[in-house]
Order: sequence, then structure tokens, then C-alpha cells
Amino acid sequence: MEELISLHKHWLNADAVKEVVATKVGGEHGLPEGLAEFAEFHSSFARLSVLYGLIYVVIEGYKELKCTNQKVDELLSQEEFVDALRLFRNSTFHYQKNPIPEKALKFLKFPESETWIRSLHLAFKKFFEAELPINEMMDKLNA
Repeated sequence: MEELISLHKHWLNADAVKEVVATKVGGEHGLPEGLAEFAEFHSSFARLSVLYGLIYVVIEGYKELKCTNQKVDELLSQEEFVDALRLFRNSTFHYQKNPIPEKALKFLKFPESETWIRSLHLAFKKFFEAELPINEMMDKLNA
């Protein structure tokens, strides 16, 4: 149970980042118009990159713990997405000479990659809700 709780912690990290991915940073940048737009794009892409990398960490843990769930397993059986996401994670968390490396673009260029990763995130959410007594754990924390 402890290992599954640890894996859930990693999913919670990804979920927290997911909540801010679509949030516009806003504020006055004090930059010329074109440069301000680029700064906003870069900020959005950076948050998305972290989210995708964190979701891959959850995939690694799920596989390492030999977890099973029909929906998660169905999505993870699409190995071309999983491998492209691994490369995307590597391009995010390992130094790359190119600002937008091919490793990142491979996942982004896959048709339906955004739909796949959203479905996977939701499948992990439902998996944890089914496997962990989350409501009971929250009640104990709040007591």
C-alpha cells in the first residue's frame, strides 16, 4: 500500500501542474508586444512540458509496481505514445542543445497525442480512486 501511495503522490504532482497548465500567466511583462507573446508561449509550453514529464514518471512507477487496470493498460498498450512521451520527458529534464528538440516534437506531432495523454491522466485518477481509500485518508488527515 505504501508504494501505491507513493505512486499516487507522483500523480498528485502531475495533477497539480495540470491545474496551472492552461492558466494564463498574465501581468505586465514590460516587453515589446511580440516578445511578450513569445514569453507567454514559452511559459505555457514549459508548464505543459513539466506536466507531460511528470505523467511519464507515473507510467514508470505503475509499470515497476506491476499495477493493472483495464483502461490504463489499454492506453499504455499504445507503445508508440508511451515511447514518444518517454523521449519528451527526457528532452524536458535532460539538457538539449536545440531549444525545441526532435525528442519533444515526436510526441507533439503524433495525431491525438493530446487526447491520449488526457485520457491517460483521467484513467490514472480513476485507478487511484478505486485502489486507494482516498476519502478515508482525507478524513484522517482532517481529523
